[in-house]
Amino acid sequence: MTSEWAILCKLGGFVNSNPELISSYPPLDLSLGDSNEIISKCFPIGSKSGDYIVDRYKKYNILSYIFTIKQTEDRDDLFSFSVLLGKRDKVEIYKPVLKELIKILDVNGILSEKILLDNQKIIYEGINEEQNIVIENVSIEFSKIFKEIKLRILKEKPQLKGSFF
Repeated sequence: MTSEWAILCKLGGFVNSNPELISSYPPLDLSLGDSNEIISKCFPIGSKSGDYIVDRYKKYNILSYIFTIKQTEDRDDLFSFSVLLGKRDKVEIYKPVLKELIKILDVNGILSEKILLDNQKIIYEGINEEQNIVIENVSIEFSKIFKEIKLRILKEKPQLKGSFF
């Protein structure tokens, strides 16, 4: 399983702010209309911190995790970290991965827009390869996270034998 893109969107905590696409890896080449469409899919109106959003965009499933980043002035900023997945990829596996990523960054005091932007490629590659990454001397053990999630979610279903009427 691999994600096709990792997308970061933001809704600033200041008055009259609108959701905006901050960055994507690999870079998306979008027209203005496509850009607005993907923003609305990754960061729908009414989203709040802790929400998971699952939607479709062209031939992909979009999974977005909404979270806040504390600000010293104004209100906290609301962010969306999204991954575009193939149709057959199991979205349920990526939900806890995104939540755990944000939790680890937050607990270690390094959850910020700059950290996410500077490390988006590393995060993308870590998720795709299910490999551990290090951000600001903090280890994120994606291999362990994916292994635990897959054991819990992808349990083999027992094969039924016999006949049914």
